[in-house]
Amino acid sequence: MAKPKKSAPIQPLVRPTEANVARLGLISIQERIPADFTRWKYEFEIDGQVGELSCFSAAEYGGVPHGLDGDIANALIDIFIEQGTPENATISTTGSQILARAGLHNNGHYHAALTESLARLRQATYTMTHAWRDHEQQRWTSGTFSYILAYEYTSSERLTLNGLTILNVTLANQIARSIRSKYVKPLDYAFLATLERPLTRALYRLLDAKRHDPRDLTRSINSYSVNLLEWANECKIVDLRTDKIRRTLEGAHQELKERGYLQDITYEGRGKNQTVTYSYAPTSEPLDEEARQLVDELVRERVTRPRAVKLVAEYGSPRIQARIKKFRALLASGYKPKNPSAVLIDVIQDDEGKYMDPLDLDTNTKPDPAEQQRRLQETAEAIERERSAAEEQMTLQDRADRAIRTIQLLFKTHLDTKQLTKLHSAFLAGELDPATVEKEVTKAVFEKRQDDVLQHLASLL
Repeated sequence: MAKPKKSAPIQPLVRPTEANVARLGLISIQERIPADFTRWKYEFEIDGQVGELSCFSAAEYGGVPHGLDGDIANALIDIFIEQGTPENATISTTGSQILARAGLHNNGHYHAALTESLARLRQATYTMTHAWRDHEQQRWTSGTFSYILAYEYTSSERLTLNGLTILNVTLANQIARSIRSKYVKPLDYAFLATLERPLTRALYRLLDAKRHDPRDLTRSINSYSVNLLEWANECKIVDLRTDKIRRTLEGAHQELKERGYLQDITYEGRGKNQTVTYSYAPTSEPLDEEARQLVDELVRERVTRPRAVKLVAEYGSPRIQARIKKFRALLASGYKPKNPSAVLIDVIQDDEGKYMDPLDLDTNTKPDPAEQQRRLQETAEAIERERSAAEEQMTLQDRADRAIRTIQLLFKTHLDTKQLTKLHSAFLAGELDPATVEKEVTKAVFEKRQDDVLQHLASLL
């Protein structure tokens, strides 16, 4: 088996991705689906003709591709482009490289998720009629394919891939040909990496694709309107009751709006006649070189690019530079925020002196210890107030997701996917409070009572 090519150490923030895959939404945006959700089919109109797309995947593989499968699939395309679009459509990589490119942790939980995703992407069969854009011939085509044509790997474990696993993955010919013909659209990977939930990342990729005219990808729109039921079919949402659709999308809508990608989301009409309209935030960037560099610097701190552009334009380069310096001094003082980008934005916008000035970190004057402690205490209290206010705005889904991420980080491979899913369901059902469990688990770990808390969690499940 050929050695995998090395990934470039620094990746551009905005890179191309295949436009058909992005526009058609081949993978359900839902993080979890019923075991019997093994097929879907939907029709749509394009260029005055009816297009059709369907998918089938056996229950033994977990049903149709969904959730994290979208992150894995997107990572494979990104690696394929980076490796120069090999003629045989086969990339050579490792498990850890795929997970890193997908923005996922390199641990046992995600090793298992990668194993399941590759199998599902290989087994799922897509059938399309007048749906796939042939960029060279400028026409819509029909056909059948699997996202992954084949894959092989070497691993020390028999059934599960790990970070050191070497893989050869062959993509569908349709995907490879489309990329070679330059039917690609830009995707902001820096922004994608800031999104917390797989559902939000999937919705972002689909909405970003809808922003571009499929016949001319250089043309874009400022808003996108669609019938709610049609949109649910495109997103591959299981429950097609309108209230359930809106509830499924609610958390992702909120995150994309808070992070500055969407300007507004509006619903019109009732029942099956409802439409949803997405208004995209402006994407034009400042032309000044210094401003562009500051935008990139904010993006590297996990501020979304649209929000970074808006901040630089609104507050000006001198203030942005000074506030970034203040934010980094705050981190240097020992404060570790749970959401660094949110704190940075608040530091930039603060006009009330909520955040104290850097503690003379750039001078030769040693600050008075008592004064330093007082200022640190005031800053910590201000941050805690900001954090508490932010938590009050979080939905139950967000709190549950955060608790699960904390538990995964602390216990790594001690809890399997089935146990984590049960725990997550208990949070959403109101049987357990996510914040309480998160605090108890964190405290137990720091007190070195891991075994006790693991036993307690097992009894709860």
